[in-house]
Amino acid sequence: HYPKNLPGGLALRGDSCGLNWNQGSKMTLVSTDSGHYVWQMEIDCASSVSSLEVKVLVGDSTWMLGSNHHIRLDGTEKPVLDMYPWFYTNQGSLTTISKVFSPELKNYRDVIVYLPPSYQENTLKRHRNVLIMHDGQNLFDPRTSAFGTAWMCQDTLNEMIVTGQADEVLVVGPYNTNDRTNEYTYIYDPSEQTGGKGDLYLNWLESTLIPLTQEKFRVDVMRESLGILGSSLGGLISCYAGWTRTQVYGKVGCMSSSFWWDDNNFQKDVIVNRSMNATVAVPVVYMDSGTAGGDGSCAVYTSQVYDYYLQHGFTADETAFKYVDQGGEHNEASWGKRFHLPIAAFSADHGAMVTV
Repeated sequence: HYPKNLPGGLALRGDSCGLNWNQGSKMTLVSTDSGHYVWQMEIDCASSVSSLEVKVLVGDSTWMLGSNHHIRLDGTEKPVLDMYPWFYTNQGSLTTISKVFSPELKNYRDVIVYLPPSYQENTLKRHRNVLIMHDGQNLFDPRTSAFGTAWMCQDTLNEMIVTGQADEVLVVGPYNTNDRTNEYTYIYDPSEQTGGKGDLYLNWLESTLIPLTQEKFRVDVMRESLGILGSSLGGLISCYAGWTRTQVYGKVGCMSSSFWWDDNNFQKDVIVNRSMNATVAVPVVYMDSGTAGGDGSCAVYTSQVYDYYLQHGFTADETAFKYVDQGGEHNEASWGKRFHLPIAAFSADHGAMVTV
């Protein structure tokens, strides 16, 4: 499926079923509806073939970008694979939704959104992967970042997506507000004399931001492909959301998390006394920490949380990932440098075969 005709047509290459990676087989143009061109090909596979890996090319010379498509063949019925390739766009784009109101918190904030490379080129494609990242002003642009250094998430995402190391994903980055500490903590901390609006903030994500994302962009939000990720207090509220709202988030990223909050309440109370939703599979959880500066204690607490997860239904390097960044600091530069790790963890099954 592609929104315009392509000179030379499309060809298909693959690893079996009569296909090869050296020369493509010409696909047939079967539909030329305005703005929606469809090429197709039927492939016969021997019963002994259990999987097929394919990629399309324009004129059998210009490869589609991103990862290969994988098909599992179970031998019972003929699968149909719909592909929405892109060929010419190596970078995603950024757009901002201004002044989004929160009825729960009675405030406004901007939201920055990263759209993956194919979004503007193949306008027929609907996307499924969405990652909510806190502290949106710190993610993409040093000019808006609180300390003059941004994660530069777009550089990581563009490289990983185009080269097939990761799935395409929309990143939705709500800015923090002057009430950041309150909003990113779910309980009052007497020693800090603040905190406790975290559930209201998470309610706003569910009641307003996620529906708004679906309204404004070509995306179908599903639990299995919806993620939440943050650093510091943003890591704390992400892990809290992943544990207490498991039915909402299938992917959770907790970087340099402030597990020290309220005398280690997350370790002592939340994960011990509050059960995860047993009606859904455990989410994929990535957690990390540096070892320098303020990240020294984070590393210790992160290991404690990770070990508890492994003892309660999570599997190392499948549903729970941990990384210790030796010398890593508690700042945007360090988080941006290792941002590829949670993206890789969340995309660990992007090359896995699916029955279609």
